Amino acid sequence: MANRNRNIDLKFRVNEEEKAFIEMKMKEAGITNREAYLRKMAIDGAIIVSNYDETKKLTM
Repeated sequence: MANRNRNIDLKFRVNEEEKAFIEMKMKEAGITNREAYLRKMAIDGAIIVSNYDETKKLTM
C-alpha cells in the first residue's frame, strides 16, 4: 500500500439485502468496480431529507 494514492482503508458492514441493493445500483450506473462506486457515492452522493410539515398543514 506504500505506493498507493489512496492509502487509508475504510470498512463498513452490510447485510445480504443491502449488498444486493448496492450491486443493483452499481449495475444501473454501469460501474463494475465496487470500491470506485462506493467512493463516488460517499463523496458525491446526496441524502435528501424531506420535511412535509408545511404541506400537511395545508391539507388539513
